[in-house]
Amino acid sequence: MQLREYNTVIKNPRNIDLRVASCYPGPYRTAMSSLGYHIIYHLLNSREDVWCERVIHPYPRSFESGSPLRDFDLLSFTIHYEEDYLRVLQMLKDGGLGVRKDERSGPLVIAGGPCITSNPLPVSDFIDLFIIGEAEPVLDQVADLCIELDDPRSDIEEFMDIRGVYVPDNPAERVIVEDMDRACHPVRQIVPETTEKSLTPSLGRSFLLGVSRGCSRGCRFCMSGYLYRPKRETSLERLLEIAAEGRRATGYDRISLIGAAASDYSRIEELCSELTDMGFMVSMPSLRIESLTETLLDTLAGGGLRTVTVAPESTMKIRRSLNKPIEDSMVLEKTGMALEMGLRVKMYFLIGVPGETSEDLRELASFMKKLSDMRRGAVSFSVNPLIPKPHTPMQWEGYDSKTLKKKIRFMRNLLKGLPVKFAGPRNGLIQYVLSCGGPDVGKLLEMAASSRVPFREWERHTPGWRPGDRLPWNNIDLGFREDFLMEEYIKMKRGILTDWCDESGCHGCMRKGCRG
Repeated sequence: MQLREYNTVIKNPRNIDLRVASCYPGPYRTAMSSLGYHIIYHLLNSREDVWCERVIHPYPRSFESGSPLRDFDLLSFTIHYEEDYLRVLQMLKDGGLGVRKDERSGPLVIAGGPCITSNPLPVSDFIDLFIIGEAEPVLDQVADLCIELDDPRSDIEEFMDIRGVYVPDNPAERVIVEDMDRACHPVRQIVPETTEKSLTPSLGRSFLLGVSRGCSRGCRFCMSGYLYRPKRETSLERLLEIAAEGRRATGYDRISLIGAAASDYSRIEELCSELTDMGFMVSMPSLRIESLTETLLDTLAGGGLRTVTVAPESTMKIRRSLNKPIEDSMVLEKTGMALEMGLRVKMYFLIGVPGETSEDLRELASFMKKLSDMRRGAVSFSVNPLIPKPHTPMQWEGYDSKTLKKKIRFMRNLLKGLPVKFAGPRNGLIQYVLSCGGPDVGKLLEMAASSRVPFREWERHTPGWRPGDRLPWNNIDLGFREDFLMEEYIKMKRGILTDWCDESGCHGCMRKGCRG
């Protein structure tokens, strides 16, 4: 491995009270483009009594000291995707530890991230406790208690008093950072230098700037849009200050704007203009169609943007049921604007949405052809099965891989000759089981970690929840009023919109209002 890193933290183990391994069950290039992963590293290493090191799959030892996982006091897994669960088990095994928590001695193992906040039950046999929500309000308290207790794993119930901590079978309440100006904005981000493509950060050599968290659009299929409400923004002045400090610490002149809805930032054009005036090139991983303007695209193109990534999702009728009421005319207009500026356009669409008919699919194929014809070869498409997620109105919908397979075959025939990539319905079903399953999925994960599991076994664990069922994640409290998700579920079935609260005002989805 040819890699040199700057801004890493090295401490003397004799002078600290707690050694933490921050574990990322995905590739290095993804880990180093994860602002959340940088936040945990910075937050813990800002303490004199804690040393946080990184262990990133598939490397079994830490990057800072070369230590295996068994040498640490606390293991913290950052998990963004359900497919990473298998890598969590592999990392524990490679680190010299037992996989199941009831058969393991050694460090306390915790986990957090979007799919954990949503439903930690599928991995509850392997993880000692979970962080529900965002890490900053919780992590220091967990570290303090780990230092205080002689054997944190034996005294696991002591952690239950910390708001934002979930110990399986006990209630837990989500926590978030309310004031983004006071959130952790890591300035001394790790800078890797390498010639190996697999070690080059997926967002390139850029400083990660956290402009916002949460989203107020209310798309009914979007898990993170529900998990991290309300939308919270870092002030423009604070962002410019962080950017200047970040350049001094990293040497980067390129900035990636990070947020669930970064292009919805209320002063996005002003922010981009100010950053450009400071000599930065500006980029964003993805953009909302509604937020695209000629000025914004011009700024991003100047920052090296070559491809605009947007998600129209489906036809207007289906978009309406998903609470994403973008008119076809707007999609065509914004696509044309990007193409005129010499940019390529990549579009994401969903298939298998509740209420979708063959006529809807024909209409979708016709719309995609119209988009492709705007400039042949410059517009590409990705079509993915809709995966129902916990804590969304979709949580009561099932997943039928056989029907999806037929729909994909139907769409392939309609779209012959177009640059379309279809995601497989079989992988979608596995993701659905890992998203919406209960503790029984743990046995399946353990089998899959050591051998290939027949697809019929995954099918056998397909939950298919219905309204009125007690859901595995009922103990996870995101702060919604009790009937809110059911109201959105009924509106979805009837094709009724819930207006964007940034424009229409608060809809009262949270019991305590929009302060988390």
